[in-house]
Formats: sequence, C-alpha cells, structure tokens
Amino acid sequence: MQRDGDVMRYDKFEILAAFCEAAEWASDPDLVYRRMVCTAARYLECESAHIHLLEFDGYNLMRCASYFDPSVESTEEHMSLTADVGRMASLVDSADLIVMDYLHPHDQDVIPDLIREIGLESGVSIPLNTSSGVVGMLTLGYSRAFPWGEDDHGFLLQLGRALGALVQRIQMSKKDLELQMLRERKRLSSEIHDTVSQMVSALALHADIAAECLDEGDHAGAEKEMGVVADQARQITKILRQEMLSLREPIEGEGDLEADIVGILERFEAQWGCEVVFSKEGDAETIVSEYARLQLSRIVNECLQNVVRHARATSVSVRLRRENGLAVLTIADDGIGFDPASVAPERLGIRIMRERAASIGGSVSLESGDRGTTVAIKAPIMVR
Repeated sequence: MQRDGDVMRYDKFEILAAFCEAAEWASDPDLVYRRMVCTAARYLECESAHIHLLEFDGYNLMRCASYFDPSVESTEEHMSLTADVGRMASLVDSADLIVMDYLHPHDQDVIPDLIREIGLESGVSIPLNTSSGVVGMLTLGYSRAFPWGEDDHGFLLQLGRALGALVQRIQMSKKDLELQMLRERKRLSSEIHDTVSQMVSALALHADIAAECLDEGDHAGAEKEMGVVADQARQITKILRQEMLSLREPIEGEGDLEADIVGILERFEAQWGCEVVFSKEGDAETIVSEYARLQLSRIVNECLQNVVRHARATSVSVRLRRENGLAVLTIADDGIGFDPASVAPERLGIRIMRERAASIGGSVSLESGDRGTTVAIKAPIMVR
C-alpha cells in the first residue's frame, strides 16, 4: 500500500503481518487488544484507533481498547455504543465499511464532541467479521481527508476479516481459560469437602463444651475438652497439609500407575505412621493417560484420608493388577468399617471418587464391615 509522499508507507502484507504479530497470545486479552490499536495507529497511520466488541446481547458494542496520538489530549474513558446508533446497525448487518466525513457528516451519523475537540476530519469503522457474523469493529480516526481510496476498501474488509478471526480466537481462548478455572475451583472444593468442615464443626463443639465446664467450675472437664480440641486441631493441620501436598504434586504425560501409587503410599506412611503394604500382580506396566493419572491419584489420596479420618485402622494393603484391559487397584484397611447404605447423600467423598473414576471410563466399588473396608478402583490401560 506504498504511496507517494508520507501517506501509507506500508504495503498490505506488512500490515497483515504486523497485526498477526500484535495478536500473539498473552495471558491478558486486553493486552492483545491494546497491541492491536497501537499497530493500527502505526501501520494505518491514523491519529486514533478504537476496538469495540459486540456483547452477548448483540446490541451493545463495548470499547475494549483505544489509542490516541500522543499530541492529542484526551480524557475519554472506555465507553459503549448501541448497535443502532448512526449507521452501526448497517455495519453489523451488512458487514460493510462505514466511511465518515466529520466535517460534512452523514445525516445518520452521530459525531461525538471529542471528535471535534481533537480535530479529526475523517474516519472509518471496519467490521471485524467472522464466519458466524460481525464480532466488533475497528474504528480509525484521521486529522485529514480519508486517505484510503475506493479501490482499497476490499483490503480494509479483508483486514477486518483477519482481525475478526484473531478476536474470535482470543475470545475462545479466554472462554477456555475461564472454563478451566471453573473446573479447577470445583475440583478444589471437592478436595476440601464435608469431612474437614465436619471436623472443624466438632472442634467448635468441644470448645463450647469446655467453656460450659468452666462456667460450672468443672476445671477437670474443661481441661479434658481442651485436650480434645488440641488433638483435633493438630490432626486437621496434618490433613490439610497432606491435601495441599497432593494438589501440588506434578502429573505430566502418560505414565506407569505403579510409580504414582508407590509415591503416594510412601508419603502417607511417613505422614501418619500407618503401616502400608503394596503388592503387584505380574510384571507388565500399567500405563494410563495423563488425565487418568491425575484422577486415580486423587482417588487413592481420598481413600487414604478416609482411613485416617474414619477407619481407626492400623494397616492398609494396596494391590495392583491388570484385568481385561483394565488397571485394578484394591485398597483394604483393617479398620472399624461402616455401612455404605447409611452414608448421607450430602457427604461428598464417595460420590467424588465415583465421579472421578467415571470421567476416565472407570469405576469405584466398595465393601465394608467389621473387619474393615475394601475399595476397588478400575481404569482403562493405554494400549501400546
């Protein structure tokens, strides 16, 4: 797009390449949009540049980035436009350029006071178009007559389509990041679930009993209850520390399930002093996917934490074997057991384990009685 004099020094390929470089992904989408308007100012040689994106209601265009020439004084804040102001509706519906002569405006154009204050003479709104429609617009302002000829309109529309695709990619990446964060929040809420909250509630109950004992002059009873409070507080601290360590444990790529399980059991035994015996049937590796490794590790951690919280067990045995293309992991303790049918529906532990297993195409089953509890976990093995 190189021309005589000082107008349009860059050709089309340079301009497109510059915008693609500006759209290089950053963790903050707003940073990408700011890069875009700065690139527009440099390569399209305008005095102002703004990106407005269409909101979900399809009616409001929200300004998300602006550029003004440093010589221009502007205190304008981010603002929104409605899609029916001036010729905005035609831009959204027809995906065509809107060229504006600010000195002799179109009868449908609404010219902001700022335009006159900073001395702009012309402008253009370029639709950011995608296969699913217009997602926003790039508006350029010039302090001279509009420098693009009619033969350049096709290039500006092409530029708008390229920017539309880039914006759509940014929005999809942002939505994906938000979804991952939502899943992570849900996962974390699952990790520190009702059992810990119940232990804290029990802590408060014993503290209340200790206070009543003091009111009644029962110092021996108060001392006993405060001893329980101290013991439970130490146990909660250890449980939370174990949870945090397990959450920080890196799980990357596919791998042999045995190595993961052995590491978890070693940390558990060191933390709680409970005897753990591990055995494996056969010599074949039990390779599972990265996601399966993560979910299975969390299920095993949950089983072991239940042993500490509820079972009063002195030992745990863990057995790993392969069966019909599945990894089968059995965790058994010698604790007091419980009645699975009596577990309240609001208790999350067992449900969370089953949801994790189901997410990788596996299952969790359990049996419990006077001689302890046995949990069987099944998960698909990767075929090599």
